[in-house]
Parts: sequence; C-alpha cells; structure tokens
Amino acid sequence: MQLKFFGVRGSYCSPDKRMMEYGGKTSCVAFFKEIDGKTIPLVIDSGIGIIDAGKEILTGIFSGKCSREFTILFTHLHPDHTEGFTFFAPNFIPKVKIHLYGMYALKKNVGVVLKNKMAPPTYPIEYKDLKSERVHGVTEDGERLYITSEGKPTKKLPNNSMDNVAYIIDVMQAYAPSHPQQGAVYYRVTDPDSKKSVVCVWDIESRRGGDQRVIHFSKDADIMIHDTQYTDEEYNSDKAVVQGFGHSTYSMAIENALAANVKTLIPFHYNPVHTDEMLDNIMNQIKLEKLNIIRSKEGLVVDLDHY
Repeated sequence: MQLKFFGVRGSYCSPDKRMMEYGGKTSCVAFFKEIDGKTIPLVIDSGIGIIDAGKEILTGIFSGKCSREFTILFTHLHPDHTEGFTFFAPNFIPKVKIHLYGMYALKKNVGVVLKNKMAPPTYPIEYKDLKSERVHGVTEDGERLYITSEGKPTKKLPNNSMDNVAYIIDVMQAYAPSHPQQGAVYYRVTDPDSKKSVVCVWDIESRRGGDQRVIHFSKDADIMIHDTQYTDEEYNSDKAVVQGFGHSTYSMAIENALAANVKTLIPFHYNPVHTDEMLDNIMNQIKLEKLNIIRSKEGLVVDLDHY
C-alpha cells in the first residue's frame, strides 16, 4: 500500500513561490494498492490537489493498469475539500465509476453538495453532464467500510473473507465545535495484508491534553496525518483570534500522536500564509525521541509495504 500527498494546504490555495517546496494546493491524499497487476486507488478529499491525482489515475486507466472503479472519501464538504472535484480528469471518461462517501449534513449528501456547486450560472457544465458514473454513500460514526479488489466499497465483509479486500476503512465522525459547523469525518485506512494503518485526522480543533476520541481511534497506528494549521503563538494570540476556527496546533497534534502511540506523525493542512521558511523553522524546532515526524509535501510518497 502506497500513500501519496497531492495537496497539503488548508483553507485556500497558496500559489506563491515562497511556498512551492511544501506546495500550495488544498487537501488531497491518495492510497494506491496493486492487486493482481491492477492498481486500486482510494482518494481522501478533493481540494485542488485532486487535479494532479486525477491525471495520475487517468494515465493508469488508459494503460489498463488502474481500476476504473474506485472511491473518494470526504472529511467534510467545505470548499477547500471539494473545489478540485469538477476538474478531476476521470470524471470526463465514460465507464469510470466513482463512489463518493461523506457525511450527511443539513439533509444533504456529497452528491447534492457537488450538484449545487456546479449549478448554473457559476459553472459551464452541470454535475449531470459529467461522463463518469457517480454513486453516493454516507459514512457514519463507528462504522467500517471495505474496498474490494475491484474497487467497490461495501459495508459487509465480502464472502466473510479478507481475500478480496484491498482496504479496510474505519470511520469516526466528530461534531461541532471540533470543526464548524457540522464537524468532520476522520478515517483510519488499513491494509488487510500488511496490517499497516494510516489515520487521517484533519480539520479538527483538538483539546489541550489530547482529544480522547481521536487518541482511541488512532491507537497504535503506523502513521497519523494530523491538522497543524496553527502555531501555539497564533492559537493563543489576542490579535487575530483563531480559536473556534476548527484547526489544531502542532502541539495538539503531537499530544494526540504520543498518547495514541503512533509511530509517525505527518503534519498536514498547513496554514496558507506559512511560507517554506516558516514551515522549516517550525519543523526544525520539533525534536522528539519517541515520535518520528515526516513533513507532508506535494508529491511525497510513503511506501507502507517497506515502512
């Protein structure tokens, strides 16, 4: 199982030369697993980063090496996690089947939100005009999803056997005030073969001393990708108040990672005003013996099979 980062910024894109080492695109990570010579993608969030993910997936589809059926999971439905979907290249290819899973918020699922987003006059084409087949599902707190080796999601273990399972996905939903206004969904992705797991926890305003639900959900994971939008100084400032905005500090991420006994923390959802120099300075100040830290950057690949 391979993990790749396509967008690492929060809130809005930062197309600025001072931010190109880490990258300026909004949130998107993807998993890739090869089974019997065919790659099964699994994408989380569709910020602007998903545009590059789509190009990579499309190349695989055209070569016959990538499944035409796969899943996109949404942590929530704010613009920085949906804005890239309409430019996702596989959407314009017939016989591509995409399963879209996310929260049910304000009586709307992912499909309704995307359909409204693409309504005239703000978009040149409508949601219904996309060539892909899109199937909408709802994730619920505490449930488990299985992605089969054909790329199909199911909430029931296929044939009561792991033989046909590419990914196991556990779901945790946090409600406001964790992230305004409807909260967010966090995912734990596990490879059933290697048993390696990655916890995706962003758009969360954690608690001082740790978020016990997140800690329990993340227990003993190999990797935790955690929201780190603010420094302690920014979070505690009385000049530009950000408490209540639904994002964490580096200290909060470290607290959760240490308490959950994860092996590696990957800071994510960077503040769009933090330059490469600022991020380097922040990361260089973090030195922990009990926790490995990898800096998320656009294009970063982590091979969990050799991790």
